[in-house]
Amino acid sequence: MTGKAFLRVSRPPTLAATVVPMLVGGALAWRASHHLAWWAWLDIVVIGFLMQIGANMLNEYFDYIHGLDSPESLGIGGIIVSGEVPPHTVWRWALGLYLIALGLGLVLVIFRTPWLLLMGLLAISAGFLYAGGPFPISATPWGEFVVFMIMGPLEITATELAALGRITAMAWVASIPVGFLVAAILLGNNLRDRVQDGRHGRRTIPVVLGHKRAYWVITAVVLAAFAAILASVGSGQLPPTALVVLVALPLAISTLRRLSREEGLKRAVPLMGRLHIIMGLLLALGLILP
Repeated sequence: MTGKAFLRVSRPPTLAATVVPMLVGGALAWRASHHLAWWAWLDIVVIGFLMQIGANMLNEYFDYIHGLDSPESLGIGGIIVSGEVPPHTVWRWALGLYLIALGLGLVLVIFRTPWLLLMGLLAISAGFLYAGGPFPISATPWGEFVVFMIMGPLEITATELAALGRITAMAWVASIPVGFLVAAILLGNNLRDRVQDGRHGRRTIPVVLGHKRAYWVITAVVLAAFAAILASVGSGQLPPTALVVLVALPLAISTLRRLSREEGLKRAVPLMGRLHIIMGLLLALGLILP
């Protein structure tokens, strides 16, 4: 696989989004003790990147196998359907990346806690079940929930566990708005692809609900991320400094307005990814501020 093909199938916007749970998890570990195991945090960051790239490759492979990709498809890596890379090569690369991630994860299991093995296996299983099999989760209305759980609570608590050696109550609370925003990225993707998905028998939320109602769902999910932070600060579960996330509220509103127009939907993933990254950075900053 060429470097250009690897970069395309890696899908940089999704990789950037992967950074957010790792940063928030590291910030939580730092807030809890003003110390964290940097080697373990860096290890799990690399694992997160490898697994995300592997998941993107699995999506590319299974979408091709299921006949979902075409040269006219929006937002795909397209390295298989273009004939640039054979399907079996993408499959082998995905498996190889998952194996490397598993090897790096075993280091954390040995030196930190065996619980990380279970969490890693859950993430790997989700990657395969999401895209593969006769009934992939990505073709159902449950795709956003799975992404919410994996890239919200699971990744943030696993990162804190690796960096700190334990999971704090604040980690579960902080993972909720992060999970909402990752789910919003997938919702934006599915809203953009709703017509093509419907033709192939996929039953994503936008296919089931239709364009207008699905747009209001994504609006509700984004606003729920802000509401979760406000409620958590108000109840004392997050520090007042977490309110710095409200700086991103105008960006969220403008992003949702752009998605209300068909031309804006063509950039749904990078637009929602940008919002996710900015809010994640602000949340991480709010957690490390005194």
